[in-house]
Amino acid sequence: MTGLHKIVMINNDNSAFAKYKRLPVWRENGFELFAVSHDTDEAVKLMNKDNIAFALVFNKPPQLEAAAIVERISKKTDKCEILVISPYGDSENMRECFLAGATDYLCEPVSEVRIKEALVRAKQKYDKAMEGHEYRLAAGEYFDTLAESEQGDKFTENLREFIIASEGVTVSTETAADYFGFNKDYFGRMFKARVGMTFGDFYKRFRILYAEKLLLSGRYKVYEVSELLGFSSVDYFTAVFKKVTGKRPSELKKY
Repeated sequence: MTGLHKIVMINNDNSAFAKYKRLPVWRENGFELFAVSHDTDEAVKLMNKDNIAFALVFNKPPQLEAAAIVERISKKTDKCEILVISPYGDSENMRECFLAGATDYLCEPVSEVRIKEALVRAKQKYDKAMEGHEYRLAAGEYFDTLAESEQGDKFTENLREFIIASEGVTVSTETAADYFGFNKDYFGRMFKARVGMTFGDFYKRFRILYAEKLLLSGRYKVYEVSELLGFSSVDYFTAVFKKVTGKRPSELKKY
């Protein structure tokens, strides 16, 4: 991954920000403790402005009620992973925080090992959510390129639903034919007559469009995208990518 994920701390104690910011665990795991805010609304504005998807919320009632803060952040930002740090263990407060949308809940004193574990879990959740977003975005763009005569067609809409529902798995002509209730040979002929290419070529082009979005996000290395899309090797992924786009995957990746 390139760059650092920025984290906004919500705390009414600037000295705590300075203390935590000095810890090497953030940068070692691809994060930066970016800013501190005493006010939830101010923090949300900062997060939306700078595209920050991680928050570190301190539970210090009655001034800072973590569960209420987590709920407000979750409602006002599109996608955010929220870590809560509390000076004491309170199972009910912990439950309320998780119900409100917290990713993790840590009790002070917090070791760097625990922080690292929380960061890994938060990044995994964030990456999974972003993969889904980019997958659906790629599907929307791909189906928009179909001929106007196909737009709104029942078959095309069912095909779109099938592709979107297949996120996270690699499909084949057989599985597509089963979805539509046809045998493989009939489905293959019908699909090519309607769409102008085989289902295999159609699906391959879609996967490469999805791969482009993942690479352009700057969050993944080429081998990670290859594995994510289920290619048998990076070399094969590179060959398919170049055949479809005319470029190598490394030419699209942000550095």
